[in-house]
Amino acid sequence: MDVLEQITNLARGVCATHGLDLVDAELFRAGRRRVVRVYVGKAGGVSVDDCAKVSREVSAVLDAENWLGEDNYVMEVSSPGLDRPFKTLPDWLRNLGRDVRVTTREKINNKIQHQGKLLAASEAEVTLETPAGAVNIPMSLVAMAKIEIKLS
Repeated sequence: MDVLEQITNLARGVCATHGLDLVDAELFRAGRRRVVRVYVGKAGGVSVDDCAKVSREVSAVLDAENWLGEDNYVMEVSSPGLDRPFKTLPDWLRNLGRDVRVTTREKINNKIQHQGKLLAASEAEVTLETPAGAVNIPMSLVAMAKIEIKLS
């Protein structure tokens, strides 16, 4: 198991103990130090306290286990932001009832772009309520999906 997989598994466990979902984890070099970046989410939004808890606990294990060797590192924990693409089923489930934009790999109802309220999501498919009615989109055909941000 490589270091990123170890960090991802660690962060997933820490998130679970605090009622958070691990959205993504990254490990990369920035000059002479490494950056460990963890994105967390939860229904209702992520607080600064949530991020601080995850940061402290993941850093403590990284330091104790010496997974990064002698490399200096920076630990960053944050919410992934509103405009990032959905990557996991929990991303979809957190956004039930919200307006989303889904791009498909193949046409469904003669369209590649679908916008509407997210009604349901499972490993197999998502359902949107669109102006033309409900549309079921197989997960295997989803190329990208994001929250539809509307500025008033």
